[in-house]
Amino acid sequence: MPRWGALFGQPARVAIPAELADEAALLAYLGLGAGELKKIWYYRGRMYQHFSIAKGPNKVRTISAPDGRLKFLQRKLADKLTELYRPRNPVHGFVAERSVKTNALAHMHRRFVVNIDLKDFFPTISQNRIEGMLASLGIDARVAEILARICCNNGHLPQGAPSSPVLSNMICFRLDKKLMGIAKEARCIYTRYADDITLSSHQPPTALFEATIPQAGRFSPDLLAPELRNAVHQNGFAINPNKAHYADRHSRRTVTGLKINELLNVDRRYVRNIRAALHSIETLGIKDAEKKFHEKHSGRASLAAHLHGKISFLTHIKGHSDPVVRSVTLRFNKCFPTRTIMVAPTPSEMRDRAVWVVEHSENHGTAFFLKGVGLVTAAHCVEGVDEVEIFHPSKHANKFKATVRKSDEHRDLAILDHQIPATEYFELDSISRTIAISDPMTALGYPSWGPGDRLNIRPGVVSTVTVKSAVQLIEVTQKLTQGMSGGPLLDGNGAVAGIIHKGGPNEGRDFAVHIEMLQDWLREG
Repeated sequence: MPRWGALFGQPARVAIPAELADEAALLAYLGLGAGELKKIWYYRGRMYQHFSIAKGPNKVRTISAPDGRLKFLQRKLADKLTELYRPRNPVHGFVAERSVKTNALAHMHRRFVVNIDLKDFFPTISQNRIEGMLASLGIDARVAEILARICCNNGHLPQGAPSSPVLSNMICFRLDKKLMGIAKEARCIYTRYADDITLSSHQPPTALFEATIPQAGRFSPDLLAPELRNAVHQNGFAINPNKAHYADRHSRRTVTGLKINELLNVDRRYVRNIRAALHSIETLGIKDAEKKFHEKHSGRASLAAHLHGKISFLTHIKGHSDPVVRSVTLRFNKCFPTRTIMVAPTPSEMRDRAVWVVEHSENHGTAFFLKGVGLVTAAHCVEGVDEVEIFHPSKHANKFKATVRKSDEHRDLAILDHQIPATEYFELDSISRTIAISDPMTALGYPSWGPGDRLNIRPGVVSTVTVKSAVQLIEVTQKLTQGMSGGPLLDGNGAVAGIIHKGGPNEGRDFAVHIEMLQDWLREG
């Protein structure tokens, strides 16, 4: 049996699944008789339904959807073909646990991005190429021929067949190896999501271009280095001349439609379209809004299904706790009460969105939202002022005014009034059990916060529970440095056990004010 590496660069031998060993085994696995195979062999074109979907303004994508029986066969074959394919790290399309999100994250914080697109990706992958590739892996020639017939239509891979994704990745195995080598030489990161190829770097990618680097924006593929162009052409593909794009550190950088300049995000038009559709439903009603939607986009899918998919993708990219996600999700649930989308966040999303930065003058501290209480911080974080600014680091330019409702310098506690919309934050629960020595504790806050910093999470344990000047304190083993003051100390269940008081390298001990001190203070009125 030949090595995959002989043609496709993988050093290990390919173990052919028993179901693909010969024609009899294949037909038995598929539950396919000779008569039905003959029908597929000659008349499979009649087993597809072709339709177009909008990709953008004046752009459509043709989908060839197989009927139920053919789709069933292709899905079974895809399962076995997946056993043959070992995806390389840069491949993010059609691979389990990978997505457009992981593809974009691979390029986060890179200042220079080159995007190129493989023209007519699926139609370029011919039936002969599929048959030859399968045979080169050691699959029986007759089995390879049957597989290619079942999985192809009109002489190429159909976009819409469940077997096309894995077959396209297998065809691109050698291309991926070549582009990985080019990227390594150019000190770039390379990824591929189906037909979308991205190369990014920290320094200007001079090695990727034949002469000078083009200006930011669309460029001609002829400007690319010959080695890069040849790698694509010699592997049977062509570069789409309308989709070659270069972005530098001064321009918007996108990867598979996601912005990567600071935080991973969708294009603003994506959210705008969701809001416009929801507004249409809210003002016209579902029936008239759906009619308007179909007339505009020439679609057949229900508006509810369309929006559900769009919001699900937005949630995947931005997370359940994102205020934009929460806002459109709540509006969707109100429009379609029988198709509600869950808005419950993960524990990490809860704590991330519950803990904010408090700022006045040039001083930073931490504050958090506590259920039944409001916005809590340390008194020394708001000392000498009546008003502060509050912001979440994910949108540090979006600042809210907060006023000091009450402050207790002795207990080092303060509660703030604010006008922050409820969709912007989550609230943490208070602990309901006794705190003991050696209990695990997690301190959250923003020490020496600067743009780009995320929530600082410091694990440790309780070293002692003590009382100083009639204030009950929790001493912990982790360092509670400047800027974390006012942040929450959480127990193992994510409940607030205390409010960070003081600590750090210049202090001998690290303390949080026990949550009971806050509760006693509130009872006093």
